[in-house]
Amino acid sequence: MKLGCINSCWFGSKVEYFEGITKLKEIGFDTIDIFPDFSFKSYDLKRIKKLCDAYEMPVYVMVSAYPELISLEEHVRRYAIESYKKLLDMGVYLDAKNLLIVLGEYIWEKNVIDPKIQWAQAVAAAKELSEYAAKCEMNVLVELEPFKYSLVNDIDTMEQFLADVDMPNCLANVDIGHLHVQGIAPKEILRLRGKIGGVHLSDNDGTVHNDWPPGRGNADIAGYLLAVKEAGYDDVVSIELEFAPYPDRIIEWVTEAYHATAKIMQDLNLRH
Repeated sequence: MKLGCINSCWFGSKVEYFEGITKLKEIGFDTIDIFPDFSFKSYDLKRIKKLCDAYEMPVYVMVSAYPELISLEEHVRRYAIESYKKLLDMGVYLDAKNLLIVLGEYIWEKNVIDPKIQWAQAVAAAKELSEYAAKCEMNVLVELEPFKYSLVNDIDTMEQFLADVDMPNCLANVDIGHLHVQGIAPKEILRLRGKIGGVHLSDNDGTVHNDWPPGRGNADIAGYLLAVKEAGYDDVVSIELEFAPYPDRIIEWVTEAYHATAKIMQDLNLRH
């Protein structure tokens, strides 16, 4: 496995966007996931590409969050879908392998609107994006969220969603922090054998969704990584550290996460 990081780790800090790419290389990461700024011009993308190529730090995933995929308003849904397609276009230029999508949550606590309607909207959106991604030679990764009303928030709903989309390039993104806060045991990951396209890694205390460096919480990071490996996944593990509690110490925070994770992977003989 390779060890990567989502560059959204710098959110809320004073680390400038392009400086942040350099910092991730200096810290030691193998790959990077790009959370782009939609104000970027073509020359900004070229700058990202040149930096990543020079650092031999390939872009693994294009990341963003458009829960409007299941909006009640058709024009809002279309905006979300077309925005994700723009990310796929950026990904083609940056040689990314995957697009991460966030499906969103059922509105009004599943009242008024039949949850089946929003589920069907999400399936249709993911299928459309997967078809477009296939032309881009990329995959669509579905995020498993840890919140009560998220459409996909456990292994059961992930299995069902992937089956309903029924596209070979629509795969699961397994988030270790999310699984832990949901109380989902590592062995449950084995149910997704052959269907995993990405892994996010962070720690928390098991009760609140926090993106902490490993060791600051009580997640069984090693157990989850071994389960992911047993499920047939042997690609990039991306650290996710968004909205750190001490943005003025963000570089130390990201460095801590890198070293803690690198040690776990080394001890398990997983990093190569």
